[in-house]
Amino acid sequence: MKTLVATLIGPDKTGLVKQLATLIKQHHGSWQASAMSELAGYFAGIVEIRVPEEHRESLSHALGKLPNFQVQLVEGSHQPLQGQTLKLTVTANDRLGIIDEVTDILNQLNISVKTLKTDSHPAPITGIMLFEANSTLTLPHGQTLNDLQTRLEALSDDLVVDIDLI
Repeated sequence: MKTLVATLIGPDKTGLVKQLATLIKQHHGSWQASAMSELAGYFAGIVEIRVPEEHRESLSHALGKLPNFQVQLVEGSHQPLQGQTLKLTVTANDRLGIIDEVTDILNQLNISVKTLKTDSHPAPITGIMLFEANSTLTLPHGQTLNDLQTRLEALSDDLVVDIDLI
């Protein structure tokens, strides 16, 4: 079995995920994991696929022929990260550079980002734009949750940090 990682981007329309799922199944692939979103009228996705070696080429070819899509395919490798897995939610008033500030701290602490989903939306009562980041992280051995929380909260008064161990 081979593990493939496909990234796809194209104009959003109903039925794209179904089309992709059917194509993977038709080529004897198994959908393992994915992250997909509609962003500014475009569908953007990444999917991990396990496929028997003898069907790899036909699946690759079929993915490349998806109409109106840019597709990139790479062979995956499994290198599990060592450390503690945690879920992190950061909420703050939206401002220029906030994700750069948060990821700078993660990088300084050698924390690996496994998943990241961000959004901006108006606060229910005030209408002030809020930024929210939800992520799954790998905290390396020797790093403390307290250090992470303290450093993130020092970014601004309005920043709220919620950390849950998995």
